[in-house]
Amino acid sequence: MSTPTPSDTVRPATRRAGCFAAMIAALAAALVLLMLLLAVVLYGYLPKIRELREKQGGVGKPLSALQLHPLTGAAEPVTLAELHGKVVLVNFWGTWCPPCRAEIPHLAKLRTKLIDRSDFRLLAVSCGEGGPEDLVELEAATQAYLEHARIDLPTYADPERTTRGAFDHAAGLNGFPTTFLLDREGVIRAVWEGYAPGLVDTMEARVLELLRE
Repeated sequence: MSTPTPSDTVRPATRRAGCFAAMIAALAAALVLLMLLLAVVLYGYLPKIRELREKQGGVGKPLSALQLHPLTGAAEPVTLAELHGKVVLVNFWGTWCPPCRAEIPHLAKLRTKLIDRSDFRLLAVSCGEGGPEDLVELEAATQAYLEHARIDLPTYADPERTTRGAFDHAAGLNGFPTTFLLDREGVIRAVWEGYAPGLVDTMEARVLELLRE
């Protein structure tokens, strides 16, 4: 029986290493292709996903009532009559709601961005998790969250649920966060339910459209 030479033992090992490297390269190429395909799919469908978050029900209907009480910050009482001639975003949110907490910093930045526009208002209405709302507890929870998150944003309360009732009657208010866009005549022009990255950019674009009208 002959003794293997060094070259006899090296060649199979070299072949195995070459095959392994080829497999790794093929897997890497397949992964890159899969990522490219996923990017193409998301690029095509992400706008549609965002469109699904914008409800059509209630759009075009005038709001019948709005009465908000100041809660935190420099907020002052607001009525529907006082908003005539202004473009208004009304956001219903809660400190207990994770999607609300993800969205509210972006809305605060939008308010700051348009702070010099006297014909624009952003009304962030802090809501309890359910049942009767204790304004003292609601104010304390809202203020604590805003301070912790370092968010500068006046907030409002709807203790008699007059505003929520009016929006629910006109367009439906089924969960949090929900944001309504009103034109200068108090007509609902858009409704967004839930939150997704980039959604506030869409809101800003719609606000600017109305401000230009």
